Parts: sequence; structure tokens; C-alpha cells
Amino acid sequence: MSNYFKYAVGEILLVVIGILIALQINNWNEARKRHGQEIILAIQLLDDARADSVFFESRLDYKLRREVVYDNFISLSKGQNVDSISKLQLTENPFFLRLAFQSNLINNNPTAYDFISPNNIKTCLREYNKRHDYVVNAIELSNRMHETYGIPLAIKYHDLLSDLSETSTYIDYLFIIEDSETMAKFNLFKFLDINYSTQCEELLQVNHTLITLLESYINDSQ
Repeated sequence: MSNYFKYAVGEILLVVIGILIALQINNWNEARKRHGQEIILAIQLLDDARADSVFFESRLDYKLRREVVYDNFISLSKGQNVDSISKLQLTENPFFLRLAFQSNLINNNPTAYDFISPNNIKTCLREYNKRHDYVVNAIELSNRMHETYGIPLAIKYHDLLSDLSETSTYIDYLFIIEDSETMAKFNLFKFLDINYSTQCEELLQVNHTLITLLESYINDSQ
């Protein structure tokens, strides 16, 4: 009986050890699978973050050009730098614009925060979402104000604008600076552009940080 008992205990221990080894192998395989899926997600996030960088850099560049337009009109209305500005060609519509916005990273990866494990990337994703919301709010506010005030200005000056050529200069728009109400609206448009530019710059800072973190994580995992 003693030998049988020892044999039974040995068999049980072997079974238990076998089960533990099998569980460990299964856990290891699952962890490797999750890690592989996480790397795929990180690569997707990186591609989308780079696309966002290009998109928002272009939006920022456009808004900065708009700021220059309003700055020039405001300077002209105050009699500042008249000679250097008045002969410049005006290629932007000073009365109306409507900016579109999108984020590949946010649109394509709505659950990324829940499936990416590095805390620094999770923190950056959370900040990215917040900054993107600020940019969206700035764009929507700008679009509403241009619809409210820009379209009526375009209608008001329709006849004068229709006489202008495609190579018109600031001096051709002197009728604008003679209207104090129009200049007040241009000051508003400039403020809206500055607000958007500020929010966009802050988003891009987070974007560049996220790109660096994702590149590092992917490289370290290879």
C-alpha cells in the first residue's frame, strides 16, 4: 500500500505539473498573440498619426496665411505700411472660408486606448483626444462666424468683387477698409484664426510626441 500510495502521489504530481506547464505555455502563447496584435495596432496608430500631422500642418499653414491677410487689411485701415502692402497680390477670399477637419487616428482607432498597454502612450492618446476636441471647437466656431458675418459681406460687396481680376492687389480692396463695420468683422476673423492656430499648434505638439513614442515602442518590440 505504501508503494502504491507513493506511486499515486507521483502520478498526481506529474499530472499537476503537466497541467501547470500547459497553462503556462497557453498563457505565453496568448500573451505573444496579444503583443502581436498590439504591435499591429501601434503601427496603425503611427500611420494615422503621421497622416494627421500632414493634414493639420496644412490647415495650420492655411490659417497662418489668413492671419496675414487680416493683418494687412487692419494695417491698411490704420494707415500703416500702406506702400509695402497695397501692391501685394491678394489670392485669399477675405470674406468667407469653411474649414473641414478630420483625424485619421481618432476616426480609425476609437478603442485604441483600451488595447494599447504602455502607460506613456495611453496618456498621450488621452491628451490627443482632448486637444483634437479643442481644434474641432475652434474650427466649428470659425465656420459659424464666417457663415454669420462673412457671407453677408460677400453679398454686400458682390458687385465690386465681380469687377476684380484674378491678379487683384490690396489696393483694389480699399473699399473694405473704408467701412468700420467690415473692419470690426475682420478683427473678429483674425481672432478666430489665432484661436484655431493656437489649438492646432498644441495638437501638433502632442501629435509629434505620440509619433516618437510609437516609433520607439515598435522598434523596441522588434
